[in-house]
Amino acid sequence: MPQAVPARRRILIIDDHPLVRRGLTALINAEPDLIVCAEAANPREGLEVIAGARPDLAVVDLSFRNGDGFELVRGIRAIQDGPPVLALTMHETPLYVRRAFAAGASGYIAKREPPETLLIAIRSVLRGEAYGAPAA
Repeated sequence: MPQAVPARRRILIIDDHPLVRRGLTALINAEPDLIVCAEAANPREGLEVIAGARPDLAVVDLSFRNGDGFELVRGIRAIQDGPPVLALTMHETPLYVRRAFAAGASGYIAKREPPETLLIAIRSVLRGEAYGAPAA
């Protein structure tokens, strides 16, 4: 009898840079246990696609030309059965990290990190662990 293939965990990417979204999608889809189920270019679009996409995790930029990433994190976390959020951003200051976690993010990672570190962060948050949380 063939062994059941485990379902791939569904990832939503919300970033306003098409090149970043495409790169993240390629990286994530190359993993046997992960798949990008949807992409969004701004906070409004991100909130709109969540219900239909039913992601297990949202990877969210914090800086948008049209919108506030921290408000987006709060909005995602306010959705009943909304996914956990991993903030992926160019900002590395302790203030941004604290604000992201205060808004409801479960993880925080800088865009300068290597791809392998992003995959570790994704899997950590999917396991229910905090990633990149500030020291208490």
